[in-house]
Formats: sequence, C-alpha cells, structure tokens
Amino acid sequence: MSGPDTPLSRRPRKLRKIRSLAALAGLALAAAAGIAGVALTGAFPWLLLPAAALIPAWRILVRPGAVPVLTFHSISDAPGWLPWAPDISIGSELFDRMLGVLERSGCRVITTGELVEARRAGRALPHPSVVLHLDDGYLDNWVAALPLLRKHGMPATLFLSTDFIDPGDRPRPTLEDGAPGQLQWDGYLNAAEIRAMRDSGLIDFQAHGTDHGRVATGPRPIGTLTADNWRHLAWVQWSATPGDKSRWHLMSAPEAVPLGSPVPENGPSLTSRRWRDGRRETLEEFTARVEGELRRCRTELEELLGRPVTIFCWPQNVATPRSLELARRAGFLATTGGWRENRPGEDPFVISRIHIRRDVLGFPCPAADLVYFRAQIGSALGNDFWYPVLLLGDAARKLVYLVRGAPRKSQP
Repeated sequence: MSGPDTPLSRRPRKLRKIRSLAALAGLALAAAAGIAGVALTGAFPWLLLPAAALIPAWRILVRPGAVPVLTFHSISDAPGWLPWAPDISIGSELFDRMLGVLERSGCRVITTGELVEARRAGRALPHPSVVLHLDDGYLDNWVAALPLLRKHGMPATLFLSTDFIDPGDRPRPTLEDGAPGQLQWDGYLNAAEIRAMRDSGLIDFQAHGTDHGRVATGPRPIGTLTADNWRHLAWVQWSATPGDKSRWHLMSAPEAVPLGSPVPENGPSLTSRRWRDGRRETLEEFTARVEGELRRCRTELEELLGRPVTIFCWPQNVATPRSLELARRAGFLATTGGWRENRPGEDPFVISRIHIRRDVLGFPCPAADLVYFRAQIGSALGNDFWYPVLLLGDAARKLVYLVRGAPRKSQP
C-alpha cells in the first residue's frame, strides 16, 4: 500500500522490463520456430513466422519520445578518497569516451531547464534528446568534467549540497592546465570554481539539499561504527556535525560520533521522520524541518550564484508524495526521484534519471562499459532491442560479485 511517506514506486520501470523481456522472448521463439521449420521441411514460408512476430514486438520494444537523464557523480582519475567510489566514480578517459558515444549516436544534449520547460508545456522534444546530470559537487567536476564537457560542447546540470562547498577562494588546476601531476582530485568545489563553472555557460547549478544526510528512524541499532566502516557510514558524522562538512574526508578518525557507537536504523533525512530523544518526530515537526532545509539550500545557492534555483535533486534519489509537495511549497518547479521515461503526459514535476557507472561486468573493462553505456542510451530512448545487452551485463556483474563475495553496500 502506498501513502504520502512511501517512496515513489519503481513499478513503471519494472513493468516495462517485463513487457520488453516477454516481447523479446516471443520474438526469439518465433525465430527459432521459423528456422526449425525451414530446416525440417525445406519450406521457406516458415520464415514468415518471425516476420509476423516482429510487428507486435516492434510496437512494444520501440517507443520513441523518451528523454534519458544520465546521472554521473565523480569524474576522477584518483577516486580512492571516496568510500563509495566503485559505485559512483568514472575516470576522465572513460567519461570522455562516453561523451563521444553520445555524439556518434546522434543525441542532442539539452539542459534540464529545456526538459522541464517542454514537459510543463506538454511539448515533445526532438528525438533523440538527452540530459546530463552531475551530483554532489565534487572537486573533480571542475578538474575533469568541465574541460571534457567543453571539449564536446555539451551542457550539464550540477546539483550542490551547500554544507559541502569548500571554503577555499581560488580555482584549482584542471586538465586544461596541462599539469596532471599537480592536479588535486579529492574534495569538493569551492565558491570560486562554482562561479567559474557557472560563467562557462555549460554548467547549470541546482539544489541537492544542505547535508546529503540520513537520520535515525527508530531505536533499533543495526550495527556498530568501526575503523573499517566509519567512512562508508560517513552520514553518521555528517548528521552530528552542523555546518561545513567539505573536509570530512581528511579526518583520520571519526570526531563527532566515536568508534564503537551504535548505528541506528535510518533513512534519507528529507523523506524520513526522524527518531530522536526516544520518539519519532510528528508530521508537523517533519514538515517544518524538511521545508526549512529546502528553502535554506535554495536561498544559499541563489545568493552564491546570483540567479534563480528552481530544480531539486533528492539525495539517494528517494522522493515521496509528501516530500514532493514540500518541494512545491518551497518554490521548486521540478525534482528528481521518478522511475518513468520523461515523456509528455507524465507528471512534469518529477524527473526520472538513469545512474551511469563503471565496471559493469564487475571488473575493469572500458570496452564493456562503453557498450553497456550505449545500450543504456538506446533503451532509455525507447528502443528495448538494446535490453539483452543490459541484461547480460547485469547478470555478469552479479555472477562476479557472487564468486568473489558481495561488495560492501555503499552510502550515501
């Protein structure tokens, strides 16, 4: 049962996968039957069977009009400082090659603003159109992502959490400066870099909250902070550290919540009612807390950027009906968190996105990453003849993880 506090359902995306798999299976069976018929009888009219099956399968598998929103995070050649780098970091060379795949596939890269404007007007966008997102505001977005976006002439939206803006006041070297040995890869963007990226005309900055946090949702402990896991559970420190969090990764040991402390059951702070002092916050308290954070991050970013901030990206990509309503009340025109295809007729307030990753086979293989990326684009544009490639990649990755042991669950 769904409700105002239930995360938006992934059911539309799951149903599409089921329909596509059924259509592909039916087409494969028809092709096998046709080939067998020819082999057994020598009668070539048997080949009409797969041809006839192709017509209904095509109507299911090919549906132009979707607009993929491709989501990246860290673009780094030295991502080891990020505990969750395997899930969210892509090397600069691979990112460059991915942008090249977009060019060769004929995709028109548009801004998030263009997407939102068209959807609010109920207007279809030229096919194929895609949008690029960068989440979290890592320094490497300045060092590597902007130079590569400039190389390919592609715009992107970068979502900032205001507590992670670095206090530094000078832009640091980038790939364009030609000094790879002098590049800094760890950390977050500072205000000077943010303004320079804004002035490039390629980067549109929007809101990602203040602390990218999680909150305790009940009294039950689910683990203990240890020397091995506290960085993976950095949210525990963040939630206990008001204000600037941009240099948390430089700590040699946790400072706000010490090792040995219990890790409570938890959820994303903007969509979960917090448990504190032996009770769960009331609906009124939750509403005031979340709406206050939404308004604060918007105000702080507008002061920094000198321009309106109208789009909100939910940390961990979790949104609920109640949180969507609070974002509307805070003045946002659209938010992320959807699981559809960004077509005309869908709720224009909710943007659906696709996460882009590396090591899709469970181990480094750039060629496979690029093939998988091309399949993600094709399928997300509405052509599920690409879906078997995604299915094979996912199966291979799960098998590798199973053989070597399940990877650590990364947060946030």
